[in-house]
Amino acid sequence: MKQVPIFIAATLIVVIEITLISTVWVFAPSVMHDPAGYLINQALFYAFFVALVTGIIVLVVGLPTYFVLDYKSKSSQVNLALVGAIIPVVILFLIMWVTSSGGNGSYSSGQNYYGTYREMVVNNERTLWGWISVIEQFITYSIYGLIGATTFGKAISVMRSRYKNA
Repeated sequence: MKQVPIFIAATLIVVIEITLISTVWVFAPSVMHDPAGYLINQALFYAFFVALVTGIIVLVVGLPTYFVLDYKSKSSQVNLALVGAIIPVVILFLIMWVTSSGGNGSYSSGQNYYGTYREMVVNNERTLWGWISVIEQFITYSIYGLIGATTFGKAISVMRSRYKNA
């Protein structure tokens, strides 16, 4: 029970860090070109949901995973970084698997992908550009997970050492 504040602080550090990184990554180009007030409102709205999702993932998946690794004395920075990079990929894969349409329909979609319109799905099948976009998302969220898990592990180790020395 004495270490609960340490875990709460480490979780908050990760949520704030990932929220700031993600919000700046998404909105910095727009704000530089058009610093209108509505972009700030959109950025705050986006940041709120990033913090909400990050907090839920850390509490529901990250902390139990850390406790298992710590119980088995395997909570090194490398292991935390690896698990942090894998967790978002597994979550995204599960979301894709559950939401994929498996019927014989003729669903198609596309998007503006780096300035050029690309077909992402044609007749329920992902195109090459669709798979490139998915892989890019996997890599992006893996980096977020890696950063968050590494920060969490470092925060825990620093706070534990200060707690012991106090």
